[in-house]
Amino acid sequence: MKKHFLLPAIAILLLANTAKSQDNSPIHVGLKAGANYSKLSLSAPGISGKYATGFSAGALTRVDLGRAYVQGELLYSKKSGKLEGNAVNDQKAKWSSIDVPLVVGYKILNTDQMNLRLFGGAVYSYTLNDKTSIFKQINPAFKQFNKSNVGYQAGAGIDLGKLTFDLRYEGALTDIDKTFKSRPQSFQASVGFLIF
Repeated sequence: MKKHFLLPAIAILLLANTAKSQDNSPIHVGLKAGANYSKLSLSAPGISGKYATGFSAGALTRVDLGRAYVQGELLYSKKSGKLEGNAVNDQKAKWSSIDVPLVVGYKILNTDQMNLRLFGGAVYSYTLNDKTSIFKQINPAFKQFNKSNVGYQAGAGIDLGKLTFDLRYEGALTDIDKTFKSRPQSFQASVGFLIF
């Protein structure tokens, strides 16, 4: 009879110890999703870029190095920018991409229950497709957005248990389109869940 109680008790202790050791692990993996608010800067007379909404979703990996950390992400993003002017009649340019941010951060407040973080780094974006026929109205030579683009990110975040919240700004270091010298800018808000 004692054996029947002993085996489940040992199993529970082993599971608890494994969960605890995972909590103490410096490597964390999670999922995240959020909204972005983006615009395109343009060098086209009479046309201005305004912000429009989009979204992103994907996975993250964080490696803690004391108060510092390194975080990489793999995200699917849908972005859009509103274009205003007589030549375009207030239309939107839309594009989707795979984004790979890599940021380095520092926890300015680091407790068992909460972390307050600042971070910055680079982001690589690969454009999957774009709905930018609006640009052909302005310049028939326009083909499509450049596939590969590099940018930078900076922001702040807070962790509450396994939940993580980020606010960040993203700018471009390369033109997403050389015809109009277009560079996207984006404000992003996201929520994530650290699986372990």
